[in-house]
Amino acid sequence: MNIMELGALGELIGSVGVVVTLFYLAIQIRQNTEQQKRVELESRVSAVNASAAALRENRKAVYQDAELAEIFWIGMSKPEELSEIRFLRFRILMQNILDGLWDVHSRTSLTDLSPEIWDSLGVKAVERMIDSNGGRLVWTQFRSAYPPKFRFAMDTILDRSNPETHDAV
Repeated sequence: MNIMELGALGELIGSVGVVVTLFYLAIQIRQNTEQQKRVELESRVSAVNASAAALRENRKAVYQDAELAEIFWIGMSKPEELSEIRFLRFRILMQNILDGLWDVHSRTSLTDLSPEIWDSLGVKAVERMIDSNGGRLVWTQFRSAYPPKFRFAMDTILDRSNPETHDAV
């Protein structure tokens, strides 16, 4: 084998090495991309679970404290019957619920998670808790503290059962 043949063989081996290296890098990039997607999805799911946990903590506070349960029960239907201090407790509880709903709404809309998450967690909670005399009262008092997209989502849900519940903003 002369020098020219050895040179050609070296080029061939080098070319094969480059192709093998590129193939290996392609596999590594694909695996890394898939892992990144899994991590991102797990992060999104974890964030939504944290929001749901916050809503569960509010419910837990109500069922573990008989006085708070009574305040919540009366506040939902006849908030005007609550004393000033009891209404304050009711309002704070409802604001915590609203904050939890806002958290679920923003996490699902900002992270491109399925709208079904908001539909199953948020919409149902609004219908059960905010769509009441006391819930609507607190929402009306504090709706301006929330971003426009959340206000729109909340008002849309509340308008389904009573279209005259909020003033035009």
